[in-house]
Amino acid sequence: MSKEFFIIDGHAQFYQAFYAITGLTTPSGQPINAVYGFTRMLRKIIKEQNPYYMAIAFDAKGPTFRHLEYKEYKIHRKPAPDELLSQIPLMFDVIKAYNIPLYVREGYEADDIIGTIAKWFSAKEIECIIITTDKDMEQLVDKYIRILNLRKKEIIDLEKIRKEKGIEPENFIDVLALGGDASDNIPGIPGIGYKTALNLIREWKSLENVLSNIDKINGKKKQENLSNNTELAILSKRLATIDTKVPLDIDIEACRLTNIDNTRLKELFTQFGFKSFLAENDDNN
Repeated sequence: MSKEFFIIDGHAQFYQAFYAITGLTTPSGQPINAVYGFTRMLRKIIKEQNPYYMAIAFDAKGPTFRHLEYKEYKIHRKPAPDELLSQIPLMFDVIKAYNIPLYVREGYEADDIIGTIAKWFSAKEIECIIITTDKDMEQLVDKYIRILNLRKKEIIDLEKIRKEKGIEPENFIDVLALGGDASDNIPGIPGIGYKTALNLIREWKSLENVLSNIDKINGKKKQENLSNNTELAILSKRLATIDTKVPLDIDIEACRLTNIDNTRLKELFTQFGFKSFLAENDDNN
C-alpha cells in the first residue's frame, strides 16, 4: 500500500453536495442532503482510493485576511441557507466517527489550510492528492501534489498543467492576477480576460515581468489598461495566492486512516435514515 495523503476541500464539497441533492430529510424531518452527498463522496474515496493518510479542511466563520485587505472579496457570494448550516454539526459528527482530522483556522480559508498541509507533506516527499473542483488549487501542484476532480473524474498533475496551459503551476497565480476571478470577485485588470492573461504569462513568465515590459506588449489598449491598473494587479495577486504558511499543528500519525468507529457510524446512519450505507456496512462485515 502506497502511503498517499488525501486532503478534502470540505467546504466546497459540502456546498456542492447540498445543491446537487435536494429534498432529502431524516426520519424526523431534518434536512440531510448535504451530509448524505458528502458522506457518499467520502465513502467512495475510501473504497476506491484506499488512502493511507487523510484530512479534511473547512472554512472558519468570519472574515479572512483577504476580506480585511479587500472588502469586496467574495462579495457576490450569497449567505449560506439555514438548511445547509443546520447540517454542518451533523457532518462533523460523521467525520469524527471516521476518525479523520478536521482542520479549521480562524482568519484563513480552507484553501490556505489545504495548501499548508499539502506542502508540508510534499516537503516530506509524500504523495498528496487534493480533492477539489477549485481551479485556484492548481497553483499548489508540484512533483508530489496532484488534484483529483471527482466531478470530472480528472487528475491534474504537473505534466498536465505544463502541457495544457504552457506554464508552471505556481504561475497560475499570475494568470489570476491579470485575468481576475469572478467567483471570488478578484478584480484583475479590466479588459484582460483569462485567455489573454494566460498568453501573457506564457510569454513573460510572471506578473512582475509583464508589468516591467508593458511598452513591449502588443496592443495600445492593453498597454493602457496594464499601466492604469498596476496596483490592482498586484492586489489581485495577493488575493489569489494561497497561503502555505498557516500556523497549524500537523500530526502525521493523526492523519492515518485507522480506527473508524463503525458502531458510531451505524448509529448516525440510522438516525439520518441512510439505509443504503447501512446495507453496505452489513455487506462488508
